[in-house]
Amino acid sequence: MTLRRLEILQWMGLLLGALAFTGAHVVGYGITEAQCNAAGLRWGISNDTWEVIALGVSAGFVLLSELAAALVVARTREVSYEDPPPPGRVRFLAIAAVAANLIFLTIIVLDALGALLNVACRQG
Repeated sequence: MTLRRLEILQWMGLLLGALAFTGAHVVGYGITEAQCNAAGLRWGISNDTWEVIALGVSAGFVLLSELAAALVVARTREVSYEDPPPPGRVRFLAIAAVAANLIFLTIIVLDALGALLNVACRQG
């Protein structure tokens, strides 16, 4: 695999997980607001159903991101992250992406569990 393709995969591995988490969190917040709003009653929005869908989609993107980062780490195993750029930088950022994606996946699961197990709408 060429260095250019590895760089593309490395950036995908680094950024896709963060974007998936951000999207899931924003969509989850919007779903909760829509369900608790008067208009949400007419639309029949189910917080739990949409949270599970958001969890599945975002977790899928994070796993894809993790796979891309792990592939770059595997393909650059003969390079040290301390080597000069671009190969050293690619390996360094891919290693960081592997760790970050595990954190993002954990946050996404905890965010969804919090939304599913908590009472969404409280009048008071």
